[in-house]
Amino acid sequence: MKVLLLNQFFYPDLAATAQIATELAEDLVAGGLKVTALASRGTYLGGERLAARESHRDIEIVRLPATSFGKRTLLHRALDYASFYASAASRLATLPRYDVLIALTTPPLIAATGLVAKALKGTKLVYWVQDIYPEVAVAIEALRPRSLLARTMAAASRMVMRRADAVVALGEEMRKRCIAAGAQPDRAVVIPNWSDPAVVRSVPHDANDLRQELANGARTVVMYSGNIGRGHDVATLIGAARLLRGVCDISFVFIGEGANRGEVAVAARELPNVRLVPYQSRERLSHSLSAGDLHLIALSSEIEGLIEPSKLYGIMAAGRPALFVGPPRSEVARTIERERCGRVIRNGDAEGLTAAIRELAGDPVEREAMGQRGRAALEQRYARCIATARFRELLLSL
Repeated sequence: MKVLLLNQFFYPDLAATAQIATELAEDLVAGGLKVTALASRGTYLGGERLAARESHRDIEIVRLPATSFGKRTLLHRALDYASFYASAASRLATLPRYDVLIALTTPPLIAATGLVAKALKGTKLVYWVQDIYPEVAVAIEALRPRSLLARTMAAASRMVMRRADAVVALGEEMRKRCIAAGAQPDRAVVIPNWSDPAVVRSVPHDANDLRQELANGARTVVMYSGNIGRGHDVATLIGAARLLRGVCDISFVFIGEGANRGEVAVAARELPNVRLVPYQSRERLSHSLSAGDLHLIALSSEIEGLIEPSKLYGIMAAGRPALFVGPPRSEVARTIERERCGRVIRNGDAEGLTAAIRELAGDPVEREAMGQRGRAALEQRYARCIATARFRELLLSL
């Protein structure tokens, strides 16, 4: 079987979708499938240009001409999106036939270009939904609901959802949203994102040099690691940091980039217990995640079911508890409560988050138990090999 994987970012880019797409491609190749990745020569943070062609673990990577302004402004991101849309649509029309095309959602609705391959060559289309547009853009007020662009994107979304041979959602709430957006119920399946327990593991503090650097003398490190985007309830996290600013033994460390990074940067200048540091290399992910004692995940209530943060699985792999601020019906909240590996706090409840941090900061035994339950659950139900095997079965069924 020949598989084409379409996403703006791929190996060696640090974007979350690049990493998850690369891992899927690696495992499909290991399972006997032939995989080609179609991506951009530009990068997630912008500025860099990657080689037009490359091979990685028997995956053929074809990179298309596109701008590389990065995430600095919405305009820069829009230009990168537009140039990749144009290149992808053109190349899909000229590529040889593939049995299946897996299209992610970076940029939004890039899967619409996959309809070209489906129409011209009979390629099966799998729409792998990481976030649902234009609903996300409307929810974060980047688009007006009745604007021409929002209506055009909604029409394109309905067309892709309706015509895709399979729609893969990250959770049950997202699956419901996909069906509401036009996906056929019998073609909409749930395959959560994952972490690889062989790659991400718990590193004891006394063997972790990064822990000493990030803790900066604090006994408990409360960490946020990953994209700091518009859909993440950063305000509640910072609210808790403000309430704990006089507690010298508790430190907040934010690792990442994103549209709301500026809000965190302001807090880091104002609050002595908040630090903002750049992304750590993927090779140091175990050390980075293990440096935290408690991990924060945040999702705004407006985008329930439209985005499902995948950072929970890395936290579980590192054997650390998760504190989730967000809608209780989201897949993250359900997983935390089902596996008893953290706490769920409602949006805006900075006092509740503060109480949870205080409680667990003073109870290392319970923290350890939560982390162990999370790690065990990951190995049994959310490991990379389990999810990618389900993907392979789905592709073969088509």
